[in-house]
Amino acid sequence: MILIKLLLIIFSFGNFFYEMLTYALILHQRKKPLPDTIKDIYPEKRYQTFLAYKKDYRKIFIFEQVFTLCLQLFCILSPFYTWLQDANPYICLLKTVLVFIAIECVSDLPVSYYSTFTIEEKYGLNHQTKKDFFKDVCIEKITEFLMLSIFFAFLIWVATHLEDWTHHFSISFAQAFLIGLLIVAAGFIIMTLLSLFSLAAMRLQYKFTELEDGSLRQQILTFLKESRKKVHHIKVYDESKKSNSKNAFLLKFLGYREFGIADNFLEENSQDELYAVLLHEIGHLKHKKNLWNYTQYAFGIALFLGLVWLISHAPVVLTFNGMINTEFHLSYTNYYLTLSIFLTFCKPFLFLWNLFRNYVSCKEEQEADFNAVDHGYGQALIQTFKKISSDELIDINPHPLIELIEYDHPGMYKRISYIQKRMKKGNDAV
Repeated sequence: MILIKLLLIIFSFGNFFYEMLTYALILHQRKKPLPDTIKDIYPEKRYQTFLAYKKDYRKIFIFEQVFTLCLQLFCILSPFYTWLQDANPYICLLKTVLVFIAIECVSDLPVSYYSTFTIEEKYGLNHQTKKDFFKDVCIEKITEFLMLSIFFAFLIWVATHLEDWTHHFSISFAQAFLIGLLIVAAGFIIMTLLSLFSLAAMRLQYKFTELEDGSLRQQILTFLKESRKKVHHIKVYDESKKSNSKNAFLLKFLGYREFGIADNFLEENSQDELYAVLLHEIGHLKHKKNLWNYTQYAFGIALFLGLVWLISHAPVVLTFNGMINTEFHLSYTNYYLTLSIFLTFCKPFLFLWNLFRNYVSCKEEQEADFNAVDHGYGQALIQTFKKISSDELIDINPHPLIELIEYDHPGMYKRISYIQKRMKKGNDAV
């Protein structure tokens, strides 16, 4: 039986052709003239610069897709996982994670270095020194290693103790429900810890300082009074040392909230443009739960019930895991491999779920944009988007299908169009 390997090969080629097809649609869209609404973002010379910039990334994209496909086929068809197996599942995990991170470093580091110091440098988009580049890479890889290790260690701990907890899987659905609750509670603690690692990594990569007191800070605090959710800090971070990227974001961690504003945003954009973006973020704070949000919660409940079912029907999982071990000639379970295969087989469902999440996210972004428009900063928001798009060489007119399936924020053409409609509606009402 090679059913699992055959399916993995099909998924690998399917993903490769999907990426190539979507990229072909992107290239086709770029041949079209820009709509009048956004044509002024890119004067002819600047638009040619944008096209040249994206063209320089074409070979890198193709290399990454071919390399990924070859690596996947190698892992499937070779005795790769037998070389990593160990009777101790934690040692097996450690070896597997380290090997994959090493492969990532070998493949991604040269590409990332070339992208940063050749392509980005060529178009004036990189402000990062080589020292900071390697520092960020080290932070990212160490964080990735810690997060993967902790997550899979938790998974192994649950998997290796579940049989004892369930008296050799002889339990009722109610008992499985209680065990599921305990696993979810422990998982929440683990995910909180992983979020802390991610937050710590960001603090190491950027320097954050509190926005000094003054008219700007006072105006932001005035805007924040419209929301019942408290923002604890307003901080400025040193994005100018890395790139042209200008952003303001709302960081949320449990009950803690913090505004982050790029230093180059403060220096290069007008105060109204900054207010517009911050009002957008405050719009997210003012968001009220709706049907789409409750649908997401229902999905979470369905996932939990699926976990409970798996606990009460563990032999199904054991049979699946046994098939994996047989086809990959493993004497011991590699939990990294098992979960990777399970997630691969879930890709069609995850694709549909991602479509839904993107739709909900875009709706919430539109709602947040309207908060800025309704405060009289619609034109400032449009001007901000236009400046950022030109400065960062953003694709402002994506293919409608690509925007639908891959964007969690509206494309710039669609975004500016609905902001203008909202402004016109407000003016007509007056």
